[in-house]
Amino acid sequence: MKKKFVGGILLLVFALILAFLALVFPDNGMFTALWNVGVLTFRGDPSLLVVYLVSALFLILGVGFLVSYAKRKGDV
Repeated sequence: MKKKFVGGILLLVFALILAFLALVFPDNGMFTALWNVGVLTFRGDPSLLVVYLVSALFLILGVGFLVSYAKRKGDV
């Protein structure tokens, strides 16, 4: 079940990085580059809400994975 632990850590890191980039660099070229490649389909101020929601979802999933891993180990 180390997949849950690694997955939880990766989701937490990705959520924090994505939220940090959206907060500090709202007009970041990374979002425009991802738009041009076709990975992300959002642009502009209203779309930052999508970034924050995805970041919150990853945060919740990551914490859930880590809590379930800890419960299985008997730490919580």
